[in-house]
Amino acid sequence: MYLARLDVHGLRNLREIKISLTPGANFFYGENGSGKTSLLEALFLLGRGRSFRTRTLDPVINQSVDDCTVFGLLKKEAVELPLGVSRSRQGGFQFRVNGQSVNNTSSLAEAMPLLLLNADSFHLLDGGPQFRRQYVDWGVFHVEHCYRTIWQQFRKALKQRNSLLRHDRIDEDVMSVWDVEFVRMADQINHHRKQYLTDLVPRIKSILSELSTLQDIEFKYYPGWDTSLSLSDVLLATRQRDLQAKVTNQGPHRADLRVRFKKQSAKDVLSRGQIKILVTAMQIAQGFLFHERTGGQCLYLLDDLPAELDLTHRRKVGELLYRLGAQVFITGVVKDDLLPSWPESAKNIRMFHVEHGCITQE
Repeated sequence: MYLARLDVHGLRNLREIKISLTPGANFFYGENGSGKTSLLEALFLLGRGRSFRTRTLDPVINQSVDDCTVFGLLKKEAVELPLGVSRSRQGGFQFRVNGQSVNNTSSLAEAMPLLLLNADSFHLLDGGPQFRRQYVDWGVFHVEHCYRTIWQQFRKALKQRNSLLRHDRIDEDVMSVWDVEFVRMADQINHHRKQYLTDLVPRIKSILSELSTLQDIEFKYYPGWDTSLSLSDVLLATRQRDLQAKVTNQGPHRADLRVRFKKQSAKDVLSRGQIKILVTAMQIAQGFLFHERTGGQCLYLLDDLPAELDLTHRRKVGELLYRLGAQVFITGVVKDDLLPSWPESAKNIRMFHVEHGCITQE
């Protein structure tokens, strides 16, 4: 499946955009501030229902309008699947998948899975545990259909438990009920995450070996509590601490994927360039595993790729994504820096020039 058409209205500085896309490599070049990243933002909005640049939608919407709209047409052989997202300045939204209204962003993500590589992606290594939890959960969500329901049930149990912890006096019977549900959902989340990482880590290492000579990278999953004890026992042992903090301190919401290089934290000893290569390998590996497990493809959004990777590594990334058969959207300032990123023998290449919010196919 690939995105064959994209229409954008009212998003940042982009003019009325209506473009046809190729299943292979779609390149967008132009000066800084011309609208290249805004184009990727529109794609991200279509697949996630939100922006990757800001938590609030107000700056995303052009000042001359009250809402922004993104429409896309997915194609797989003879099947067409329209997607639409509309977000208003007042906070309203409308999401549509195949002509039907949906009320959650997970339906968009399921229809059009996408992976983003930009300057902020490197927080995956040098940022907090939440970035790595999101990374793992993206993969589990897309290969385990039951995971969304499990996660929703866990979040409900966590919310109820935290609410009880904020009371002056705790009803032990009620707390016991929610502890049981909390532990039940936590164990399922932990099981699915561990199973996913068992498959993913070897693929990361394989991709990394194609991109660089970097070795001795190890991944260790921390589930969010000391697994030498049952989570039930942990919750009892840490009850007083939870009461003081008024939140639950142990559980899957505190999990982390710890990345080490020669027994040390990778973010502390690797160079900036090595971190970029490692994160790139981690992202590409998810696309390969997704394809192996589902037969589908992710869309890759690569923002200002020439600024993030040198030519040698860009070519290697291009070879990998070409081999995967993924549809990619790559931005850069200079046209001649983009074309060498893709195999010379490859077909399905489309070049777009972005200038003052206008996008023109060449």
